[in-house]
Amino acid sequence: MPTSLKTLDPTTGRIGGYLIAWGNPHQRDLQGEYFTPQTDLGLEWYAQRPVLYHHGLDGALKAAVIGVIDHLHTDEQGVWAEAQLDLRQQYARTIQQLIDRGTLGWSSGSLPHLVQVADDGRIQRWPIVEGSLTPTPAEPRRTEVR
Repeated sequence: MPTSLKTLDPTTGRIGGYLIAWGNPHQRDLQGEYFTPQTDLGLEWYAQRPVLYHHGLDGALKAAVIGVIDHLHTDEQGVWAEAQLDLRQQYARTIQQLIDRGTLGWSSGSLPHLVQVADDGRIQRWPIVEGSLTPTPAEPRRTEVR
């Protein structure tokens, strides 16, 4: 299975890649934290999750939903996500071009009051509420979009 986010079908806007990469005390993200297979991700909470650009922090797109994550599963590397971009959205084709250039990565988003992180940086609970395509993912390992 590929380890980077990429366009799975350019005609339909289907994308896939690792939303979360497992880490350990020696492999942390840029925030000094890491996910493990034991992290409670709330995968059963929702059938679908929105895809945003840069966690809704972009000045132009804001929190516009640009697609839907409709498939998540875990394996030995992390959490694989597949999503359908909404090609009717004004910016979807541009984002698809950025994906094809390899300039975006997946980044998962949760809600602060639901997140629990141990003192050693191990993320214990992180219910995934959205997946973002961003040029600056906190976890650059295996989450890049290609």
